[in-house]
Amino acid sequence: MKTYKTLVVDNNPVLRRVIANILEQAGCEVRTAENGLDALKVLTGYRPDILFIDLIMPRIDGEKLIRILRASAVYREMFLVILSGVAMEDGNKVLDMVADFCIAKGPAVTMKEHILKALEMYAKGGRDRTAIAGQESLFPREVTRELLQITRHDQVIFDHMTEGMIEMNEESLIVRVNRVACELFEREEAELLSASFLDLLDSRAADIYGKWHRTLQNDEPAPLVFPYQDPLFINGRYLICSLIPIIEDEHCSILGLLEDVTGRKLLDEKQQLLDKERERIRKLEAMANMASGIAHDFNNLLTIINGNVEMAKILSTEEQVTGLLAETEKALRLTTGLIKRFSTFSDNYLPSKTRIGIRTFLEELVPGELAATGISFRIETDGGDQQVECDPDLMAQVFANIVHNSVEAMEDGGTITIRIRTLNCSSTPCPGPPLEPGLYAQISVTDTGIGIDQTILDKVFDPYFSTKQKGTQKGMGLGLTIAHAIVKKHGGAIWLEPGTARGCTTHVCLPLARRVKAMEAGTSQFRVLVQAGDAAREGMGEVLAANGCDPVFAGSWQETVEVFTRCWQGRAGIDLVLVDLEDGGQMAAEAIHSLSPETILVAMAGDSSCGQEADPMLRRNGIVRIVGPDLTGESVRHLVNLCVRQATG
Repeated sequence: MKTYKTLVVDNNPVLRRVIANILEQAGCEVRTAENGLDALKVLTGYRPDILFIDLIMPRIDGEKLIRILRASAVYREMFLVILSGVAMEDGNKVLDMVADFCIAKGPAVTMKEHILKALEMYAKGGRDRTAIAGQESLFPREVTRELLQITRHDQVIFDHMTEGMIEMNEESLIVRVNRVACELFEREEAELLSASFLDLLDSRAADIYGKWHRTLQNDEPAPLVFPYQDPLFINGRYLICSLIPIIEDEHCSILGLLEDVTGRKLLDEKQQLLDKERERIRKLEAMANMASGIAHDFNNLLTIINGNVEMAKILSTEEQVTGLLAETEKALRLTTGLIKRFSTFSDNYLPSKTRIGIRTFLEELVPGELAATGISFRIETDGGDQQVECDPDLMAQVFANIVHNSVEAMEDGGTITIRIRTLNCSSTPCPGPPLEPGLYAQISVTDTGIGIDQTILDKVFDPYFSTKQKGTQKGMGLGLTIAHAIVKKHGGAIWLEPGTARGCTTHVCLPLARRVKAMEAGTSQFRVLVQAGDAAREGMGEVLAANGCDPVFAGSWQETVEVFTRCWQGRAGIDLVLVDLEDGGQMAAEAIHSLSPETILVAMAGDSSCGQEADPMLRRNGIVRIVGPDLTGESVRHLVNLCVRQATG
């Protein structure tokens, strides 16, 4: 008989030796392993032709070992022989394990006969998965049947627990894992079995685990707990983990329980952001109350002082006195500027808004702020020049303060990068402080300076907080506080993000201005997407064009959604959409409304009096009005006026 390389896996040392002797007498090369975990270690450096596998073993049993091998591209076709001591009690389950030959454990003579038969079958390239060889000489045992039933119940409970469960040996190798743990680690069971638990941890957690693992030699080792306050962080998840040592004879096993608390953690972090923002607003409100009370009176007093200084300059003929008065004027100008900035906190101070393109605005502002600094800058956008409504003077203060902070952080020169992108806070949560749902321009100013300490991030917007030297010219500590107040008055948000190595990024979010088109007849500036058949298009197009609209037509409701999506993605704005209720208009409206909630939707129906107020579905889809199928100049003008009112609030 040809010599084959074999591996015998059985936790019974006597039986393991008996089977090895039979194979050696048959001329086979034999390696042995005590359990499934040891077998996997052997397989890393030894490629057998045939595996003889016991089923009931500690530390990865035969069933799991077979599953691992069949899932592996390397071992998938390897010839597997099951050695079953529970063939009579659990025969059907044994046959379901996709082995190539099954042998019931029994007398040595009988087993030898069937082992040689397995070798012969392998040599011929055959398989027998329909019967268990040697089963006819065995008798069922009630105790074994009961033990198997208990084991199955234990496995079912283990597999279906809502927490992740893992079991490890004293070397921290995983020998059992349930479905939830596989999901938490984002790996298949076959990948996790025999893997080291340490390889799943980050360096901080691995260090904590390593120190604890060394205490397992004590008589009564304590469990290791990664609590809610300091959980594991694995694959973007926060996991509470309890590791319980189980001492049996001279061996130690570790049972691990894992609970995913990512949702709670994210809610807590969001709540902490809300609490910090609430506290910051409380401080600003206190300053607003004070500013409202004193700014007016303070300006009156400064006016009197400034007038007297002017008069003193006229009346005085002494050069020294004139010089002192000039210095006093400088101080008064600084004081007046400070009071003007301080008054932005007042509730009575309202920004005078106008529509600006934020990219154009920054391209004009930043070069002047960086003049003579030797610092370069560049602006990157995701396309277009996002329009925002703001007070240009106040917004100039905001970005001047941000740029000045960046310049002071780059004493040796560097680069400021300004990135502008559109942020949709209607469908997904936005970064930074909470924002109302809607579209925003996010302006991110990144420098290459010394960076900012993570520990002071929560203080940078506090009034009079500063890391700079206090004095007349620098370190007043109101720059970012005023920037925060101005941005909040514009319905936006501002926050800082430290760089990974150097530098810092200041993010500013400002609401995008809603589109309002000129409505003069014949200008064709107001774009209307119409869902209509070929027969109706000519008449509707003439009416729309005659009333200052640029009509775009689509046939089916699906085509309407496709046309709108292309225009929306290409930033070729659609101001009004007319959908046909009798041809899937509700579905078109639902899709368009979910993509762009600010777009005005109007439905056409055979009877304009069908009453959308009676149909909540229409309102949920964003439809604001129903009109009849025949558009007139008057009805178009009504719709245009409706859209303008919607856009201007």
